[in-house]
Amino acid sequence: MTKRFDYDQDGYKAMFGVHQYVQGCGLDHGLLELIRLRVSQINGCAFCINMHVPLAQKGGITDNKIHLVAAWKEAGVFSERERAALAWAEAVTLLRDAEVPDPVYTLVQDQFSKKELADLTLAVVEINAWNRLMVASRIPPELKQA
Repeated sequence: MTKRFDYDQDGYKAMFGVHQYVQGCGLDHGLLELIRLRVSQINGCAFCINMHVPLAQKGGITDNKIHLVAAWKEAGVFSERERAALAWAEAVTLLRDAEVPDPVYTLVQDQFSKKELADLTLAVVEINAWNRLMVASRIPPELKQA
């Protein structure tokens, strides 16, 4: 695919401001990368998947979890907190019937404080926005040469 366009520097800076807030909000960076990876898989964003795999590794996420995140419900390797975050990330990304189901909210509120839940939601919204920007512009992933 051919890249369609680049983003204006001011627009990029605004998006990056949200990213900086999320990075400094206090949530574990490994957990953030795990949800970024899963949301990027759902949205089919090659650029972001390629970016967040090494960042997840750097954040302490094991290769087993990285390889199994697409099947996290069945994998049995994720903590209750990770499972709640992944369920929330999927529900907020997919918005079935224009809502996030109450059972998913119940699950996530048992694992996260109100502030953490607000920050987790902002992290999900942020990666969804990046996914849409990269997919719409067809910016290809930056692949390392073997």
